[in-house]
Amino acid sequence: MQFEELAKSFSSKKLPGSEVELAGEIPAEAITGYKERALRHIAESLELPGFRKGNVPADIALKKVGEMAVLEEAVELFVRDFYPELVLHKKIDAVARPDIRITKLAPGNPIHIIIKTAVYPEVKLPGGWRELAQKVPAETPAGVSDEEINQTLESLRKNRAVADKEGTPGTEELPDLNDDFARSIGSFTDLEDLKTKIRQGITEEKQRAARDKRREKIIETLLGKIKLEMPQVFVESELGKILAQLKDDVTRIGISFEEYLKRVAKTEAELREGFRTQAEQRAKLQLTLNEIAKEEKIEPDEKEVAEEMKHALEHFPDAKPDLLAIHIQTVLRNEKVLKMLEQ
Repeated sequence: MQFEELAKSFSSKKLPGSEVELAGEIPAEAITGYKERALRHIAESLELPGFRKGNVPADIALKKVGEMAVLEEAVELFVRDFYPELVLHKKIDAVARPDIRITKLAPGNPIHIIIKTAVYPEVKLPGGWRELAQKVPAETPAGVSDEEINQTLESLRKNRAVADKEGTPGTEELPDLNDDFARSIGSFTDLEDLKTKIRQGITEEKQRAARDKRREKIIETLLGKIKLEMPQVFVESELGKILAQLKDDVTRIGISFEEYLKRVAKTEAELREGFRTQAEQRAKLQLTLNEIAKEEKIEPDEKEVAEEMKHALEHFPDAKPDLLAIHIQTVLRNEKVLKMLEQ
């Protein structure tokens, strides 16, 4: 029986959590051609006295493991070839490794199997999603006060004093606040120029904070209108990213992750579970951004992707280029979608 014909005989049932169950039976004769491969594969992994690993004769391997073990291996090899045709025929957008269970197995009889797999969820964008930003007013950043500028200047004077003393403990004498001081810490013409640049810097920082705050509100409003069944494989992926970032941050401050766990009095499993809600929101946001990008035909600029790839590989030469490219494309695409929403 050809794979396509066999795929037609399998039933398909939707399950909660964006999963699909595929069930059917495989004719015994369809497995026959896989038994020899299965026995050879088993023999290669066996370690028996008197034989080097990988050199156990097939007949001895069969006596050692039994016919049922060979049959089970043959079914697994068959399903590995059959599964891609099955999901293609059923038009299933599978996103994870399938869970395969053999429910009936006997030599010479049809084999019953059940396959469960997570599928890419359907994301329905709410009506009027393009106008969401209009309902979220722009944040007006507060102006920069003289006190803020003076605080920054005092911080610069203290840093300079410490640097001049090379970190020697004790009371450092603060440098005079004049044109010479301004020129000594950077390419400033005089003290007034330094104050102007400080004011500009604080203003830009407040503007960025205001934009970020508005973006967060837009995202919150959008996600509040999106309902979807989240595949757990997406949530687990985001949890992995969050924990990897946390471990990296902990290493940067000079302590081991084990020491960090002791300080927060939690196991890694407890820490992971504490991030689950955050991971679910991140996964939901990414799926939503993917859907908007698809609907609006938004793609990152190829030249920009290439430039980011070059820059990233210079800093992370051991990174896998294909995975890195996907990451960069996703980040740049997300930014274009978010900017579109903000406008």
